[in-house]
Amino acid sequence: MQWIDDLEVEAWNTVIEELVWHLRNGRTPTTITRQFEPERGIAFRFSSAPPCFLAISDTALEHHWKDAVAIIGRFPQLNATRLHCSSADPATPRRSPA
Repeated sequence: MQWIDDLEVEAWNTVIEELVWHLRNGRTPTTITRQFEPERGIAFRFSSAPPCFLAISDTALEHHWKDAVAIIGRFPQLNATRLHCSSADPATPRRSPA
């Protein structure tokens, strides 16, 4: 499909590269989630296939996620795919309640 070919142009992004692989194998994710625990990476969930997890190194996760959200937003074919962020990065300092 042409739109998947167009999306693949953005495959320099690890999240998009994985998304294209799933799309070419007939699996459109229902949800893509950025997560930090138990492991850093991206979780893909599908309506008719088992979930899949893509581990992404600490330094690349946030950058690839932000870019992927923008890229996915340009493709109306993915409007039904929900994008989620899990809880905040556990490495981020938090304020103690006063």
